[in-house]
Formats: sequence, structure tokens, C-alpha cells
Amino acid sequence: MVSSNHCLIVFSNSFNFVSCDQYSKCKMEISGWLNDPQRVPKVKRKVMERKFRISPATLRNELENNDVYNNNYLETVLLDEFLTNLVMKEYVWQLNRQDIKCFNTEVIGNIKETLGDKLPTKINKEVLIAAIPAENNYLVRIGHRIPSSDFLKLWRNYDTDHSGYLEIKELQLLVRDFAQLVGEDVSDKDLNTALEELMSEFDVNKDGRLELEELSHLMSVEDNFMKAFCSRQYLTRKDFDRIFAHYDTDSTGYLDKEEVMALLNDILKYHESSDAHIPVPVLKEVYKEVMKACDTNNSNTIQKCELALLLTSV
Repeated sequence: MVSSNHCLIVFSNSFNFVSCDQYSKCKMEISGWLNDPQRVPKVKRKVMERKFRISPATLRNELENNDVYNNNYLETVLLDEFLTNLVMKEYVWQLNRQDIKCFNTEVIGNIKETLGDKLPTKINKEVLIAAIPAENNYLVRIGHRIPSSDFLKLWRNYDTDHSGYLEIKELQLLVRDFAQLVGEDVSDKDLNTALEELMSEFDVNKDGRLELEELSHLMSVEDNFMKAFCSRQYLTRKDFDRIFAHYDTDSTGYLDKEEVMALLNDILKYHESSDAHIPVPVLKEVYKEVMKACDTNNSNTIQKCELALLLTSV
């Protein structure tokens, strides 16, 4: 018979009786050992140093679910919930609360590096995407319905030799990014098959490369935004603000090269009574002439006051 001041300790397939005093002493030693940061540093660091990578498919789905593509921003009050849902959907059951906290802290820290410690009420789409540790895929930046300025930026990203056309090697990058966006791995054989089908359908003039107009049939580019304004005798201040905000897709307060070219593309399409996109080489020439006339401070951008010069001359 065992006295009441003994405890039964089970080790694997054997067991032993020890005194309660021995048990208490052992328990205190183990507890002290676990709480000693000098003795168990690896346990705590493993969680803190974990690196998260969000796949393009997961990121795009979550951006769409929160209507970020249409609004061009995410409200700051929704940021923590957005990031939590994002990392949980990517890693499912592999996370604990500390993991989620580390991920959210990392992303918010990245955003603050760009915008400052006091965040605005809305986080711009471009700033948000840049702050999230994700696999590199340019197509994540655009939704299913692409604004014309984003379309020109997409073109610049894949037209790596700046030839004004997308050739086979450049199209391979585009196709791989499309596949990655829907969560699929593409073998070299599948890639070649996809390229053959793409060129067969969209390479209208059969020159073995895609022009801007041909690529626009592959993607859902928005209707000509300037169509509603070009026919007017004058523009109101409200019209002017709407035009500037529409083409300033990254909300920088000025129009960069692709944003200016997108505006010119829409204006020229209207004056030619055509929905076809202007060839990139032609757009580049028009862009040079416009910048000579309107870029008064030589910043290689169009400021809001300079846009007035452009719009009053067309």
C-alpha cells in the first residue's frame, strides 16, 4: 500500500513511486528551466524569426474580396482583419496567435516606413501590395477590369527591351505569371502549348509578337474614360479633378510616364473615332512632344497644374 505522501510517475512503459516533496522539487526545476531564456532561446526565436510568403493567388483573392481593386485602397480600420485573413488562408492550420501577430506587425511596419507612423484613413493599393511579403508577380497589382494607366504599366513591366512589342520570351513571363495567379504550376511543355494557343488567337497580323492593341483583347481593359469629356466645350473643376484622380492610379499627386501615356492613348482614340489602342511607338513620340510643351518644371511627370495645359490644348 502506498502512503498518501507519494505520487505515481509514469515513464513510457514503466512507473515509479516518488515522494510528493521530490515531485514538487522536480516540477519547480522543470518550470524554471523552461522559463530561463538562456536555456531555451531556440524555442522562442523560432516563432519570431519565421518568414511568411503569400502566394499571388491568395493575395489577389483577398484583395478582390475586400474590393481593393475597384476602390484602389483599403480602409485602415480593416487592415488588421485583412492581414489576419490573408495569412490564415495561406497557411491554414500551421499558425498560432504569435505567428499572426508577427506577420501583421511586419506588414504594418513596412507600410509605416512608406507613409509614416500616423497612418491615413485609407491605405493605397500600391502601398499595401508592396508592404506584403509575397512572391513576385506583377499581375497581382491589377484586377479583372484594368484601368488604361495600369494597362500601360503592365505593358512596360513585360516589354523588357522597350521595343514596343511583346515577343516570345516576354510573353513566357506573362503566361507564367497568369498561371501562378490562379495557383497552377506550368511545365515547359504546357507553357509552349499555352503560347501557341495565345498567339494563334491574339496575334492578328501573324508577326510572332503582340502589339498593345492585340494584348488588350487578351485582357479586360476599361472603356475609354476620356470619351465622356473630349466632346465638351469646356471642363468644370469637378471634371478636371475626376480626370486627374482617374489616371493618377497610385495617388502620388502627379502623373508618371505610363499614366500620361494612358491619358494620351484615350484622347487619341477618341479623336480617331476608334476603340483600338494606339501603337506604343506612336504613343512614345506623342508623349515626347507633350512633355516638351507641358512639363514646365522638367520633373518628367505631369503635375495637376500642368495637366490643365495639356487638356486645354486638345
